[in-house]
Amino acid sequence: MEEIQLSPDELYAEISRNYQEFREKVDEFNKSTTKCKDAIARYEEVMDKYSAPDEETQRTISARRAEIEGMTYYLPKQNNLLLTLFVGDFNVVLPRKEDKIKYKLQYEKFKLFYIIGQLVFSSLNILCGPNRIVEGLLQFYLVWFYCNLTMKESILIANGSRIRTWWQVQHYIDILLYALLLIRADGDFSLQFSLYIFYMSGCQVLQFYYQAGSLYKMRALGRATHMEVSAEGLRVKTYADLQFLSPFFVLLYIFQFYNGYTLFYLAPNAREDERWEVYVNCALFISISLGNLFTLIHVVILKHQIHKLVKSPELIRRNLSNSLLSSLGKEVKSQ
Repeated sequence: MEEIQLSPDELYAEISRNYQEFREKVDEFNKSTTKCKDAIARYEEVMDKYSAPDEETQRTISARRAEIEGMTYYLPKQNNLLLTLFVGDFNVVLPRKEDKIKYKLQYEKFKLFYIIGQLVFSSLNILCGPNRIVEGLLQFYLVWFYCNLTMKESILIANGSRIRTWWQVQHYIDILLYALLLIRADGDFSLQFSLYIFYMSGCQVLQFYYQAGSLYKMRALGRATHMEVSAEGLRVKTYADLQFLSPFFVLLYIFQFYNGYTLFYLAPNAREDERWEVYVNCALFISISLGNLFTLIHVVILKHQIHKLVKSPELIRRNLSNSLLSSLGKEVKSQ
């Protein structure tokens, strides 16, 4: 059957009708969004003053709050400070689930591609020896990468991804740290820094591939959402992840602390007007190391508790209340 050829006037009329219909749908969508946000705000205001008469009612309220929280991931919301600085009040919440998943996959590809770039730049810096140009390129690359990564993660969080607060804070610290290293050359620390970036990038690639497979299994079992992401630090989903990855990351965190110690040792030899920068970098490396170690200890304790529960059902019945199990479950979801 041959396609009917429309005249230019008929095509223009069709475009006008479709556009008018599109504008009406957009207006209807905006009005529905506003109504939904207002209804949620009223519900939260009422529930803040409401006292549940019994435990069953409290469980129902908790379930409804969790369901409403899922709804908010599809509604416009206030941007955080970083997004406000870069994009203003522009709405970054994607309206369709397919768009959210697509953006999350783009984020994962972006992170893996540029982590490999870290490996390349750090390898060049190691092979070339103390070279300010190559070292500056590496440090500029790190500042640019972590600025982009932090912004993308902020958009993911607005769209329902769960990323630990510490990893977000660490990325802000990383940006400041690498920016200070960029504006101040230190040949005595150059090789050690390049070796650190090389080892860190290797850990991140290993963790990315290992957890990508783990997340795929968890999604297939319905124990993880499609917006879950592989994290930069030790963010594990299973006890096997913890056993396999933790030795590599423990060495990485020790390396971070050693970087801080080295800078503290080098600080007295720095020029007086630059000495404060060395001490600040020292403090930043040590804060990253301690923050990561405390997070690792927390994850180890939590996963060990969950592992014991899974292996010992009798322990659940004898020693653990439903409220404790619920709190542990919520904590696992946040990991």
